[in-house]
Amino acid sequence: MNDEQGPPEPGLRRPDPGLRGRRREAGSSVVPSHPLAPPPVADSFSPDAFSAQRMAPAREAADPSEPPGGGIGRRTRDSSDASLMRSTGSMAVANLASRVTGFVRMILILTVLGPAIASAFNTANTLPNMITELVLGSVLTAMFMPLLARSAQEDPDGGVSFIRRLLTVTSVLALVVTVIAVACAPLLTELNLGDGEVNTSLATAFAFLLLPQIFFYGVFSVMLAVLNYNGVFKPGAWAPVWNNLVAIATLALFAVVGIGIDANAPVNLLSGPILLLGLGTTLGVVIQALVLVPALRRAGVDLRPQWGLDPRMKQFGGHALAGVTYVLVSQVGLVMTNRIGAAADEAAIAIYQTYWLLLQVPYGIIGVTLLTAINPRLADNGVAGRNDAVVRDTSLGTRLSMFGLLPIIAFMTAFGPVVATGLFRYGNFDAQNADILGLTLAFGAFTLIPYAVVLLQQRVFYAREDYWTPTIMILAITVVRVVLSLIVPMVADERSHVVVGLALANGIGWVVGAAAGYILLRRGLGPLRGRETLRSAAWTLGASVAGALVALLVDRILPMDALTDAMGSIGFVIRAGVAGVVTLLVTGLILSRSRLPELDTVAPIVRGLVGRLRR
Repeated sequence: MNDEQGPPEPGLRRPDPGLRGRRREAGSSVVPSHPLAPPPVADSFSPDAFSAQRMAPAREAADPSEPPGGGIGRRTRDSSDASLMRSTGSMAVANLASRVTGFVRMILILTVLGPAIASAFNTANTLPNMITELVLGSVLTAMFMPLLARSAQEDPDGGVSFIRRLLTVTSVLALVVTVIAVACAPLLTELNLGDGEVNTSLATAFAFLLLPQIFFYGVFSVMLAVLNYNGVFKPGAWAPVWNNLVAIATLALFAVVGIGIDANAPVNLLSGPILLLGLGTTLGVVIQALVLVPALRRAGVDLRPQWGLDPRMKQFGGHALAGVTYVLVSQVGLVMTNRIGAAADEAAIAIYQTYWLLLQVPYGIIGVTLLTAINPRLADNGVAGRNDAVVRDTSLGTRLSMFGLLPIIAFMTAFGPVVATGLFRYGNFDAQNADILGLTLAFGAFTLIPYAVVLLQQRVFYAREDYWTPTIMILAITVVRVVLSLIVPMVADERSHVVVGLALANGIGWVVGAAAGYILLRRGLGPLRGRETLRSAAWTLGASVAGALVALLVDRILPMDALTDAMGSIGFVIRAGVAGVVTLLVTGLILSRSRLPELDTVAPIVRGLVGRLRR
């Protein structure tokens, strides 16, 4: 426990978003009669601990001098890294399922639709995400965390009315933006594609059917923020799985029906294939949002509309401008990437987005899970001004991200073409496109580390209610990314290789952002335990490189070329699997001798994950 945390709390109290001015029994949630004080150190929620406590006898009446806690309804959190790891472990299986189903969805998009149609479809399907991020996406909902913390600490009802107003306002805002976006669908697709090789008319037709997702993405983001702040992680982790399953079913039905789409034929919005893909994909997002409603009700959240703006929301308006600017700047980078890729090759957008989604598989399981669990306690500690605790969490999050992601990066860098060929060389996605995807993955895999670090740094700034610094960081990232991306077509040896350079430019941009974020955080927080982080990074990087080199040696010694010649893409899957196992085994063996503290931290989550998978 950090020195600033003080003595341990006498017991846990579960956050209760349903508190509506009621007095509760001792040891539960109380309406304080004494002046509000800063909450005790709030390191993490532990849903498992909450379950255990519900079965335990109520403790004695709370000490009147005890300050109210950090959750909605003023309940304290379990202050330990072990609790953080339990919360992380509880989401690991769900995030693994989400990434696996998303991975299957990626494969079907490329193999069923083919690169040309996939580029048009993926362009349209990213529009709702881009616009949602501008209005109510992950950036703004991350900024909500300090507001939720303040309402829980300051309001007599523990923040219940604030949540109702927040849900009402954001739902109306999301609806208005959705209507405007659908009306502007042709303009949005033209902006993203320009006069390139991708069929803009087809992308526009898809956009009309996919842009209504904005409303459901927006509402989902806010509901997810409320659940996460209150330590309810599993429903939000499983929700994307339902979305992916509906999308997979849609693509499978499209393949079975066999009606297809001609990229060169005139586009009819009401044609069966376009309606099937568009409406089926949107249905998945609708279900993703709806599955959170039962979880909110079980948590006691009152979903009835409550009109009117809380004064903190009005004050937040200025801060929200920073978040909107952040997303707008980041989308400029994405739009430029799309336009440069579309001008070079009709398959470029599909390949680039597939490469990026491939990186999101390990990041989602490791980085997203960790951020989701650590974000509430960052908000509580940041709002209360506990800088030592914020530094501790920042160092822990950075080291755990490197510990989990560096071995995967080493494997992807060494075996990118093998992975891409094994997973995607099917149907309408040929060997040449699979090879280009593999090169893109190999040259861009390193992006995972700076990307994970920047998003963690962003949460730290928001937790300290510093909303503009992350915007300055993303501006630097985007400037570097765009400048390098503009140079790529000039130096690429083939037009089809432009996408490889775009991935490299993107990664360098995130490296610049991570370096800038470290300097700015150090200026505001003081020393960031850099020596501790460097030691962990050196051990993990060395072990990962050694693991990948041994895997390459094994790949050369074994008759892998004969295997792939005989079995085709399935042989590449086996080849990649063998290389992955060797990489992880060698890396793990070396790290087991390192005595890094991360080993003790990660061990419980690995055991829990294995136990859940066995069940």
